[in-house]
Amino acid sequence: MRTARKPRKALKLWEKKAQELEKQVQDQQSPLSDDFQANCAMIDAVFQGCDDISKRDFHIAQDPPRPARLYMLKGTLDKTIINDSIIAPLTAAVKARGAGVPDLISAHMLTEVATLGEAVQEVLNGQVLLIIHRQARAWSVNAKAARLRAVAEPETQKVVRGPREGLIEDLETNLTLVRKRLKTPTLKIDCRSVGRRSNTQLAILHLEGVADPKVLAEVHSRLNKIDIDGIMDSGELEQLIEDNTMTVFPQVGNTERPDNIAAALLNGRVAILVDNSPFALIVPNVLTDMLQSSDDYYERFQFSSLIRILRYVLAFVALLSPALYVAITTFHHEMIPTDLLTNLVRARAGVPFPTVIEAGLMELAFEALREAGLRLPKAVGQAVSIVGALIIGQAAVEAGLVSPIMVIVVAATGIASFTIPAFNGAVVTRMLKFPFLVAAGTLGLYGISLALAIIIIHLTSLRSFGVPYLSPLAPITISDWKDLIVRIPTWAMYQRPTFIAKGDLQRQSKSTAGIQPQKMK
Repeated sequence: MRTARKPRKALKLWEKKAQELEKQVQDQQSPLSDDFQANCAMIDAVFQGCDDISKRDFHIAQDPPRPARLYMLKGTLDKTIINDSIIAPLTAAVKARGAGVPDLISAHMLTEVATLGEAVQEVLNGQVLLIIHRQARAWSVNAKAARLRAVAEPETQKVVRGPREGLIEDLETNLTLVRKRLKTPTLKIDCRSVGRRSNTQLAILHLEGVADPKVLAEVHSRLNKIDIDGIMDSGELEQLIEDNTMTVFPQVGNTERPDNIAAALLNGRVAILVDNSPFALIVPNVLTDMLQSSDDYYERFQFSSLIRILRYVLAFVALLSPALYVAITTFHHEMIPTDLLTNLVRARAGVPFPTVIEAGLMELAFEALREAGLRLPKAVGQAVSIVGALIIGQAAVEAGLVSPIMVIVVAATGIASFTIPAFNGAVVTRMLKFPFLVAAGTLGLYGISLALAIIIIHLTSLRSFGVPYLSPLAPITISDWKDLIVRIPTWAMYQRPTFIAKGDLQRQSKSTAGIQPQKMK
């Protein structure tokens, strides 16, 4: 029994020591001392069992020679920078005598580190940590290798006309893409980390004097309340900071286009960029944002307005067309012309299911094909979804399981949902069409009207960081309707949206409208 207790006791002591050390590192309360061996021992204890952390000892060429050590994360650093810009200057006898570390190291972004927690975090962030004898501080040197995914065209937000640059999984690169579009000191960037173990870096962006201070304060407040092990993507952060977590409507926008981020900041919104994620979060987000695309502003206003009206119509088609077909064919035959009703009855002859069951089965089959096409490799996914829909639809009609009209209705619903620019907006229509189907199959058009009333009441109760979700429709703000269903000419958009921006509301001078080309002589 005694031999069994000793390992347990030793294990408990080891776990207690590890927890105390981890807490000490996370709190960043332990300062570095001028004892070189003590500093190295503390860092070695923290990284015990971390085989991806390497270290290198050398001596600085001073009189007498001073021991030094480098800590670095394998696979993220450029060995040439380490050898030529860090080790070589420090070991050169002529240069090292009487000179300080900032004067010797030629690598950029040299940062002084004062505590143990900061030192450990710098190594985990991919920096080189330099520990020197008789110095009560350490030095963090940026020697990262350029091994990032190249900036490419966004996958989910393609445009016909506009920039082809998209965000990648590196926070610094993404911030550079935004700064390239907003070269102004009023663009403020607040960087911080979230996650006790992941220490994921994120950045909060806003335009000073344009963004609503209340929204900005609310963003900081919600981020400060997050206490979680780790954040892997901005999608997790979105679910933690949104107002209502039980609704299907997105209250936080997302984009992988830096031009969308810049445009949102100019309108007074706040953007959140997360490291290791190619999607940025934008708040506040309202319902109409789901039906707007960035190329609406790059094309002429007549064409953009026409396309935007078409999107609104097709959004209702994607949401209500199966339910309307079920309601009319089941409860309201008198609304159908006689010839069309005869064709519908003839087409449904032999179908063993009620119309609502028939529509539900076809919608489920279409959603299954769409999900299969999304999960399969890109080269075959699109072909599988299209060919699969054709084959299954034709086979179901020939087998007498569904009518040809139902196949047309379901196909039209699917095509209409593809026209919604925001992916999360398309998901909303895909989810809500099933409750509408149930309501239509139960009460007909009265059921659809009741479901619409419930959704409208729900939408009026939603807020996005204090902004009503139906703005500028409810509450009504006529001045903000210039960029709602139709878009007025660019030269006439003098002000920013008043329901978002709370500072400098003037977007451009009215003299912009008076620009006329000079006549050729």
